[in-house]
Amino acid sequence: DAVPPEYRDDTENHPVLATLYEGIQMTDENLTKAFGKNGLVKFGAVGESFDPNKHDALFEYPDESKEVGTIGQVMKVGFALNDRVIRPAEVGVVKKP
Repeated sequence: DAVPPEYRDDTENHPVLATLYEGIQMTDENLTKAFGKNGLVKFGAVGESFDPNKHDALFEYPDESKEVGTIGQVMKVGFALNDRVIRPAEVGVVKKP
């Protein structure tokens, strides 16, 4: 997310940045796949319903475009090993405006 979208595929003007982004993205995909084969899964996506057993709410904020009580922002994704939370996701929760 730190790399602006217009630079991600710009191999002509920013070849080093585009290649670095591609390598990091491929590494993340392969690690996630390998972890998944061993029962370790990521959770904590925007739009999920907030669950205090799986999420740490760092803050609440009003947002009329999202449903109240759902995750609006993710600071850190969470991890579960064989359906047991080993790191809760750190999130921002949508509240009533």
